[in-house]
Amino acid sequence: MKTMKTIAAGAVSVALVASLAACGGKTSSDAPAAQGDGKSGKPMDITITTIAFSAAPTGELEGLKKIGEKFNVNLKINYIPANNISEKLNVLLASSDITDVMFVEDFNTTPSFLNAIDKGAFWELTPFIKNYPNLSKYPQSVFDNASIKGKLYSLPRVRPLDGSEALLLRKDWLDKLGMQPPKTMDELNNVLTAFAKNDPDGSGKADTYGLALFGSPGPAGFLVSMFGGGYGWQKGADGSITPSWMTPQAREAMQFWNKTFQSGGIVPDLPVMKSQQVRDMLVQGKAGAAITNVYDAYKFNQDLKKANPNANLVAYEIPKAADGKAHYEQAIGFYGQFLVSKKVSEEKLKRIMEVYDYTATEEGYNLGTYGIKDTDYTIGADGAVTQTEEGKKKGYSGDTTGQWLTGYYNKYQRASVPGMPADVLEYNKKLIDTIAGQSAPNPEFGLPKSAPFKEKGADWNKKINDMTINVIIGKATIEDWDKFVKMMKDDPGYQSHIKEMNDSFKAKGQK
Repeated sequence: MKTMKTIAAGAVSVALVASLAACGGKTSSDAPAAQGDGKSGKPMDITITTIAFSAAPTGELEGLKKIGEKFNVNLKINYIPANNISEKLNVLLASSDITDVMFVEDFNTTPSFLNAIDKGAFWELTPFIKNYPNLSKYPQSVFDNASIKGKLYSLPRVRPLDGSEALLLRKDWLDKLGMQPPKTMDELNNVLTAFAKNDPDGSGKADTYGLALFGSPGPAGFLVSMFGGGYGWQKGADGSITPSWMTPQAREAMQFWNKTFQSGGIVPDLPVMKSQQVRDMLVQGKAGAAITNVYDAYKFNQDLKKANPNANLVAYEIPKAADGKAHYEQAIGFYGQFLVSKKVSEEKLKRIMEVYDYTATEEGYNLGTYGIKDTDYTIGADGAVTQTEEGKKKGYSGDTTGQWLTGYYNKYQRASVPGMPADVLEYNKKLIDTIAGQSAPNPEFGLPKSAPFKEKGADWNKKINDMTINVIIGKATIEDWDKFVKMMKDDPGYQSHIKEMNDSFKAKGQK
């Protein structure tokens, strides 16, 4: 076994491990000497296992010390490298050598944790959340998406719900062509076609395209969701869910994108385009549109303007579909979750919740992630946090030291980046407010993968993605699409998958 390094920091010690093998000693809450005796006297040990995207800190962390002093706790944090987190967590659980608080990235990659929940291995937190004002500020959608059969067993690591889907357009190209931002799908087709055919960059050559879109490993779900087909799954009036690609709106979407592709409105390399190349096409001035995060317009603009100072990439609303509505998918609202072992007493559970409630504030989150303000980090006039050289030397890094926290909810996280002018930030916030008023969650969120999908899902997804691409680029017809949909509807395995997902969806709604 490797030796687990322990860093004493007054009332707080942080246990750092480079891999799961370093967790050989018992760190779970059943060790009597680790309990402490409440808020006075001996500090209460709280052990936490979480993910790390960079090297764990090797020096004293004053921020953790202050959190420990505030709640009279010893925070012992075990870091597992991100590249093998799922495998290591499954081994940990099987060995029963779990800490008080356990990070889970995705139940679908660590299904053993679902089984453990069913067997009562972790606390149900539904009755407790309401007693903690800062955790209670998380949107209900986040808790719903993280729930299992209508019950909450975790503290979700909160992320914004909206702002990941906006239509980015070269406004300077629109102006040159005398066009307005599109409000409907027909107008979107006209704009994307004009970007390809009407020389918007004034080069005198046919060297520009409309939409930069990646097709590998699979085209983005918004191709269908923009038309009202749902993102991943569509919820029907009867409460059932249907795979989005099987809906009538998906067929309409295929016809639209085929027409747009044929007119040059989509980059011709769609089948092999990767996600990173979307940014490259925009920054190089080869494409004039993309669908991505709101703040990407400003980020990409900084590089775009280096070659063309007059370029202007702006984020806009998604055009309205045939039903007169703009359709956006809410994000799941979290990345990873923290489960609390049932070995922990109710008293200790409440102390854990108190710590996480404090770190669900901006002050507490910054203290746990970045350290001491104006020593380990600074906050600029735009609200951006910058780690100082002193803080970096101590080992503070959002990639690691912030990974044991659930964070505070920032609705506008996808609106801003450091250095953004105030007028751009205000514009982006208003855009996210507009999106938030129209977005809807993916009904698949929080559902375990079906047994048939675990067996055949990779093959099904490849066939669906291949057919989608082929119809868009004209290699297959809309009639081929119809035949494919019928074939999958007649496939007993795929129908079993749909039934099992519906059963899980109904069970998730039960309180």
